Amino acid sequence: MTEDNKKRRVLWILCLCQIGAMLIWYNFAAVIPILRTEWSISNDQAGALLSVFQLGYVIAVIFTGWLTDKYGGRLIFALSAIETGLAGLGFIFFADNYQSALLWRTLAGLGQGGLYIPGIQILSTWYPGQERGRIIGIFTCSTVFSYAGAYYLASALAVAYSWQTGLFWTTIWAFPAALAVFFLVTEKQTPAIAAPVAKAEKKSSLTLSSKAFWLIIVGYVGHMWELYAFWGWLGAYITYAFTFHGYETSVAIGYGGGIAAACTAMGGISPGLGGWVSDRYGRCLSATTLMLISGCCALLFGWLAEISLWLLIIVGLIYGFFIVADSAIYKAGLTELVPAHAMGSALGLQSVLGFGITVITPRLFGLIVDNYSWGWAFSFLAIGPFLGVVCMLLLRNHPESWQMANGKR
Repeated sequence: MTEDNKKRRVLWILCLCQIGAMLIWYNFAAVIPILRTEWSISNDQAGALLSVFQLGYVIAVIFTGWLTDKYGGRLIFALSAIETGLAGLGFIFFADNYQSALLWRTLAGLGQGGLYIPGIQILSTWYPGQERGRIIGIFTCSTVFSYAGAYYLASALAVAYSWQTGLFWTTIWAFPAALAVFFLVTEKQTPAIAAPVAKAEKKSSLTLSSKAFWLIIVGYVGHMWELYAFWGWLGAYITYAFTFHGYETSVAIGYGGGIAAACTAMGGISPGLGGWVSDRYGRCLSATTLMLISGCCALLFGWLAEISLWLLIIVGLIYGFFIVADSAIYKAGLTELVPAHAMGSALGLQSVLGFGITVITPRLFGLIVDNYSWGWAFSFLAIGPFLGVVCMLLLRNHPESWQMANGKR
């Protein structure tokens, strides 16, 4: 097998396994309208259940970056997929109220924290810097397809059978994904784990003190402020829109899940395109443009539910495309700003801070919906991308930005 064929094989196996292992992420969001009635929970509590999943993820990535550097991405991915599958089954069979659901969703989030970063680390051993925007973008696309698939499958099966059925068929794929990555994926080189401690500490200190390093991280935090609250509440919002216009609850849930899946799936191609654009025209310029569009959509989207369903769907599809299009840019840029031996740890820190903010925003979103309106809740999300724009413009004027995308800023 040629080098190019090996690279492509690793990429596509990781993408397929990422889809299978991460279907669990938004399968709960797809059945929020059902569980909100069955368990008598508020939007605030539903937001808390979204947030604890993110919290579990954050706790895990504190360690998975370091573990990936030490033991390699293949093992960490496989073990994490198994853990998240077991936690997902635990939710299905043992969660019967708000309190028990908090436990099982936190545990599921822990497992998810060991998938994306190890996957990027594996791909970074195979692909040089000038290709990483496109490649990490493609890998990110697989994540988005898993989110869309969860919405579509879980909502349809929940309406036709039960919410447990919907969650079951979006959970069990984590197990074959773990086996496939462990037995079929190889890493091109062994992660550097024997570097002298003093030298490693010196490089780490230089990295952490770099203004460019922190600008790209804060830019990513702004991106994440918006992204996961949007995905987490999208199905419930569209369901609300259909019930407002007179549709029965079961029909509205079906439409809500299907349209949310379509809006999310629009992001199934945009990270790859966004990564390719950033390879060609520069990381900072590309991210700035994409975040401006996304932020404007946030200001508009939440006010459309009571105006027009068709306009809501059109803007939702556009929003779903642009909100995630810049995702790979921050990861690719970071891999070019840090030394290779610290890549897993740097990506882990970026994810801890980026996903850390997603513990807060879904809960705040639910509180705003309960106390104000959907319009104000979505407008609140625009804070993130506009903060990201400022960071990426500052980074573009920083001399270290020339290290990214072969000098393209």
